[in-house]
Amino acid sequence: MQAKFSTLQSLRDLLMPLQPASTLVDAKMLREMQTQFVRLMIPMALVNFANATAVALSYLAVVEFWRIVLWYTLICGFCGVQLLAGRRLNRGRTPDKVSGKLLRKAERSAIFLGALWGVLPFVFDDPSHLSNLFLNFVIAGMSAGTVAILGPVCRISVRFLFGAIPPLFLANALGTSPYSVSISVLTTALIFAVVVGATRNAHHVREMIRREVEAETARQQMLDAIESTRDAFAFFDKNDRRILANSKHIQLIGDEIRQPDSESMTFGSVTIKQSGRWLMQARYPTPDHGYVVVHTDVTDLKMRERELVEARKEAEEADAAKSRFLSTMSHELRSPLNIILGFSRLMASDSRVELSRADVAEYSDSIKQSSAHLLNLIDDIIDYSKLGLDKFLLDPAPVDVHDLLDRTVSLAASFAQLGSTRDFDIQIAPELSSLRVDEAVCRRIVMNLLSNAIRNRGEDPRIIVRVARSREGHPFISIRDFGAGIPESELEQVFEAFYQIDRPGWVEYGGTGLGLTLCRHLARLHNGDVVLKSRLGVGTTATVVLPKTACMNQLGDRPIPGAKADEEAA
Repeated sequence: MQAKFSTLQSLRDLLMPLQPASTLVDAKMLREMQTQFVRLMIPMALVNFANATAVALSYLAVVEFWRIVLWYTLICGFCGVQLLAGRRLNRGRTPDKVSGKLLRKAERSAIFLGALWGVLPFVFDDPSHLSNLFLNFVIAGMSAGTVAILGPVCRISVRFLFGAIPPLFLANALGTSPYSVSISVLTTALIFAVVVGATRNAHHVREMIRREVEAETARQQMLDAIESTRDAFAFFDKNDRRILANSKHIQLIGDEIRQPDSESMTFGSVTIKQSGRWLMQARYPTPDHGYVVVHTDVTDLKMRERELVEARKEAEEADAAKSRFLSTMSHELRSPLNIILGFSRLMASDSRVELSRADVAEYSDSIKQSSAHLLNLIDDIIDYSKLGLDKFLLDPAPVDVHDLLDRTVSLAASFAQLGSTRDFDIQIAPELSSLRVDEAVCRRIVMNLLSNAIRNRGEDPRIIVRVARSREGHPFISIRDFGAGIPESELEQVFEAFYQIDRPGWVEYGGTGLGLTLCRHLARLHNGDVVLKSRLGVGTTATVVLPKTACMNQLGDRPIPGAKADEEAA
């Protein structure tokens, strides 16, 4: 709200000695007065010099020469000092803080200068009434002119009146001029008008500075509010030039002065990705055809959304696995149990069916096979649960690879009721005749892969087993069959728990669907992996990749002859 002008209050503020600044408005007022005074010092010195020269020349023939020289010398000396000081101050840097010391000196100098002009009626005293009247008008004009020129620095102009007007009144009071009373009245009225104008001018300057301080304070508060917000804020004009931005905007978007993608931006909100962060970009128009852009970091929300999606996917996968498990187990458990229960009833003592020794032997074999099948199912489920609970402990030790493969191949062939192992082509690199692995775990992996290869070998009964080293130096065991193969889209799905391939050409042999799942998990416990490569109608290669630390003999990274071709054949 604009302060009401009060003449008496303004006069008190104008006439009182200069006080140190206690508020921001006072400090800016002090700074403005000093800046304007320094800027006007040289013009004021030149005006005083010109007026003094004119007055001195006008009175050369009227008063004694020494009076003119004395007064003119004082005026010129004062103007010279003022010129030098003004030149030095104008060349210097404007100080950030103003103490008021310079203005106090200027006020004292203004009183001295006013006194030099005020004593003219005494120095240039002349019997001529018109001459004294001229001097009165000169002094009054100088006072009015000084107030007009030093408008923003009204304190100094009023101090000039303090020095000039009292001597003028005193000269009129002591003089015998018939115009003394009239001149005194006119001078009083002029001085009153000049002083009131100066006070109003000072009031207006103070109000202007107060509004400027309030505007600057409001702007700074707005900037502080914008800076303290967690969002990136920027204001652009109609030419896409940035006018205002907080540090968050510069951190996320950059320090570009112009908005580079303004044509592609639309008013409203969109989600964008910038510098690896997800941002909600909102653009709003302003009345002057500019616009405000606000970017809100929603990366955490996106991460939570992604976590929810992944959790939902995991829940769906878990539900699908549960369904597959129940479907598989209902069949895999019921079939062997029915065989066991059925044959055991026939062989029971209270059975009325007469069985021959051959029948008893056949039923016993069926019960044995069904029991072994159930035991394998239970072992798979127990091992899988151990992996999930991180309770599967490894015991790496040196293992003879020849003995490992011989026993595993023989066992897999007997389980599959193969008459011999002549269809197995086994080659082992000399430097890999011994590996440091957990023998039971490694045997379990190879056994599962061999069983898969035997059951799905198709018309070509060959099974190729290779133990070699890859180009990267990792030892591997590859098992290849020449069966129907696996579609490329299912090469990773077969590693999912309880997943079973259901398509023409694939041999259905039963099981929980945990064989390959266990193989991969057990291999990764060794810091290795199980990889499948397959082509439909050509066959499948299952490779157990072991870490380099599994090698017992460090003889270089050379693979055995033909190992690369066998590894990439599928």
